[in-house]
Amino acid sequence: EKVRKEIADVVSNDDMTMTEVSNLKYLDMVVKETLRIFPAGPLLPRRITEDLEL
Repeated sequence: EKVRKEIADVVSNDDMTMTEVSNLKYLDMVVKETLRIFPAGPLLPRRITEDLEL
């Protein structure tokens, strides 16, 4: 609800500008906290390009 209210208060029409996006502070905090708890990094597969000696 807080994110929806912030978007309704900050965004003037259906087309968001970068200035309006930069003013969405609460949304930014929500996204950062979500990525902190559920990082997207481990979902990306990795391959080594050369042999590794252990």
